[in-house]
Amino acid sequence: MAKGLKTTTQPLKWSKAMMLLDAMRDKAGQANTRLMLACGFFFGLRISDILNLTWEQILNDDGFEVEEGKTGKTRFISLDSRFIEIRNQILELMHRPPSGFIFIYNRDGSNKNKPISVTAANKRIKKIFDEYEIKCKNPSSHTLRKTMGLRVYEVHNRCEDALILLSQIFNHGDISVTRRYIGLTEKRIANAYLSLSSGKAIYETVSEV
Repeated sequence: MAKGLKTTTQPLKWSKAMMLLDAMRDKAGQANTRLMLACGFFFGLRISDILNLTWEQILNDDGFEVEEGKTGKTRFISLDSRFIEIRNQILELMHRPPSGFIFIYNRDGSNKNKPISVTAANKRIKKIFDEYEIKCKNPSSHTLRKTMGLRVYEVHNRCEDALILLSQIFNHGDISVTRRYIGLTEKRIANAYLSLSSGKAIYETVSEV
C-alpha cells in the first residue's frame, strides 16, 4: 500500500457479528476478547474509550456514563439484554468478582492498573477474525463501531432520521460524515457506476461480509 493512503474498514452484518460472539462462547482463553468485541458492537464507542471501561461501569444493568476521550462529551450507554447475557456468561468463568480496568495485559509482570494499548486491541481483533474466518476489509476496532452504526441504520429502516440519530451517537458534525463512516457513500458511488448500462438506479445496500 502506498505510503500516506488511508485504509477503510467494513462493518459486519449484525447476524455475522452475533455468530462470532456465539462461536467464542466456549473458548475460555478468548473470554476477555469476546467481551471487548461485545462492547464495540453494542456500545459504538471508540476503541480508546472501550479500553478505559471498568468492570464497575458495565456491571450496572441500568447503564453507565462515559466521557469520550476525543470529544470530552459525556454519553450515557444503555445495556442491551443480549450484551448483559454475554457479560454474565463471561462472569461465570471468573474465579472472583472483577474490578478495575476490564482489558488489561494478563502476562506476568504487566501493569494491571492500565489497559492494553489500541495497537494490542487491534491485534486481538485481527487474530480473532482470522481464526474464525470472518471476511472483512481491513478488520480493526473501527469494524466494531461501524457494525453498530450499520445495525442502527437498518433497524430504523435506513431512513434519514437514522443517520441523524447516528451522527448524534457518534458525535459527527454532519450526517454526510456518518453516511461515509458506515460505508453508505462508497456503496452509493459504486451503484452509480453499476447502473449505467441498465439505466435503472440501484439503491444503497451494504453487502454482507
